[in-house]
Amino acid sequence: MGLPMTVNAKKWPDRLYALDVSRGVAALSVVIWHWQHFAYQGGALTKGFEQNTMPLFSLLQLFYEMGHAGVQYFFLLSGFVFFWLYKKPIRNREILPTTFFLQRFSRLYPLHFVTLLVVALLQLLFISHEGNFFVYPFNDINNFILHLGFANAWSSSSVMSFNAPAWSVSIEVLLYCLFFPIVLRFNCSWFVCILISIVVYIFNIFSPQLLFPALSIFYYGGFIFHLTNAISEKNITLTYPIALLTCLLWVLVVCHFYLADINELVQVSDIQPIQFLYSLFSPLFSDYVLFPLTIVSLALIEINRGHFLKRMSWIGDITYSSYMLHFPLQLCCALAVSYGILESSFYLSPISLVVFFLILILLSRVVFKNFERPVQSYIRRKFSHPITQR
Repeated sequence: MGLPMTVNAKKWPDRLYALDVSRGVAALSVVIWHWQHFAYQGGALTKGFEQNTMPLFSLLQLFYEMGHAGVQYFFLLSGFVFFWLYKKPIRNREILPTTFFLQRFSRLYPLHFVTLLVVALLQLLFISHEGNFFVYPFNDINNFILHLGFANAWSSSSVMSFNAPAWSVSIEVLLYCLFFPIVLRFNCSWFVCILISIVVYIFNIFSPQLLFPALSIFYYGGFIFHLTNAISEKNITLTYPIALLTCLLWVLVVCHFYLADINELVQVSDIQPIQFLYSLFSPLFSDYVLFPLTIVSLALIEINRGHFLKRMSWIGDITYSSYMLHFPLQLCCALAVSYGILESSFYLSPISLVVFFLILILLSRVVFKNFERPVQSYIRRKFSHPITQR
């Protein structure tokens, strides 16, 4: 049962552009994290590799060291968005399982399939010239078939292969397969969401799997949706205190990376507040405190004040394409090095980093407008009644 609305309650807009933009930024942060791919020889980093040699390290240190956390942000935000958009239609049986999964298939599979073929071809060219694969060595027929079925990350024995960043998409597909029946059967109130999140987190401690952390974070995202919805209905004035707290925590994180390493401070001090600050920079903190507060703050501000990041919505639009295209583009650069077109140390130049990102963003926008969106629309028109494109 929903909470009764108060006089200061706010109606949610059809789209939260701020969350779309934050998702796009998370995708680009993963790209920065993966810049170290260019320092690989075979399937491992070059001996003696030092991260601080990466271009613009003094400016981008946070992303070079923590950019991989962007994937966790995807899972959390997916949970929030799916409970927002799909919980009620599923519970009211307004959307059929076939329609739901067609929406997800049409959104994810076309670009996944094309990038898989492109990477397979580029890796064949690379190994024919270099004698080894670029970064990810397990590019065999078995893993290719797993990629074709979105199953490349479903097993505890899964390895990184082909367009390896797609492992998170493989896990997302599993999350969707579980989401529909669980919501249909158990409703998934805030309590059920937090219970699933905790239980799965404990499971992962005793039996680590790629799925378990994502599943825990996904349902924690569902809890965050319920919390945000309750605040928007009962006390929207909490928006700015929550946003202020979020900003302060981000300031602490930035200070940790750019001003004073909390790890070093802890080693020379027994002061409890410093010990507490040290705990702020664990994955548990980012996944279950910092990122959730960021989502709550962005959502509440937009619900309360309107679309303040609408003009930047294109960053959210290219999230999937930039994420799926960045490794194939890196492979192209690696081939250029192999054939003598680029110097082997090109990746150490700030200009190379900037040019790579400009090409990636431009390519991602072209692919989104001219491939992702039209192919998605075609599949949905062809195999179902007209549906809202989410």
